[in-house]
Amino acid sequence: MLARDLAADQLRRRIERGELKADSALPPERELAEMLGVSRMTVRVAIEQLAREGLLVRRPNRRTLVAGDKISRSASFMSFSEEMQARGWRPHSVVRQMTTTVADVAVAAQLDLEVGARVIYLERLRFADDEPLALERVHLPYARFAALLTFDLAQHSLYALMEQEFGVRPVLAEESVEAVLLSTEEAEIFGVAPGSPALLTRRITHDSEGVVVEAATSLYRGDRYRMALVRRR
Repeated sequence: MLARDLAADQLRRRIERGELKADSALPPERELAEMLGVSRMTVRVAIEQLAREGLLVRRPNRRTLVAGDKISRSASFMSFSEEMQARGWRPHSVVRQMTTTVADVAVAAQLDLEVGARVIYLERLRFADDEPLALERVHLPYARFAALLTFDLAQHSLYALMEQEFGVRPVLAEESVEAVLLSTEEAEIFGVAPGSPALLTRRITHDSEGVVVEAATSLYRGDRYRMALVRRR
């Protein structure tokens, strides 16, 4: 086994045993090199490897943190706010953009609309206990939800508003998940290093009549999220 792999394995074991605490800063490279009996360059490569695995988080200010416990995102139909509240976290959002636009070919196909139809675009950064966890981009049919523009979506759950204000109950979502690396811009939004792992979900949501009411893409921090699925046969 290469020295870098041995170093990464030793750090991984220290994290698993709790010797390196979740959300704490990793010791300096020099100190780690002495602790592990390897060169600083080897330590640097090992840190990069564990960052790719989601065990460590590289910060833009050059600090490296041990990743906190991951939130298991289940396949059940719950909004972000509902999921966080169920875990005892305080959810809130920052609306980065909320506007009207026209549906391009992709969005029109997702929402089952004509190309050029008016749609609402909503982009929110989702927090739990003041920690940014997800970046959500949503398209909605304007003809059905025009009044949403009068609400503060930083303070309200989108699904709750759909039910309470529009009588629309989201009941079915088709969702795909893939592993991606954050771009420089996305990493800056989350306050992590470019190239950090993330989960990208694409979701099409239907109401009780089978009509599409939402097309959404969401980025979840890979160091704070895992997907949990239950399969039955």
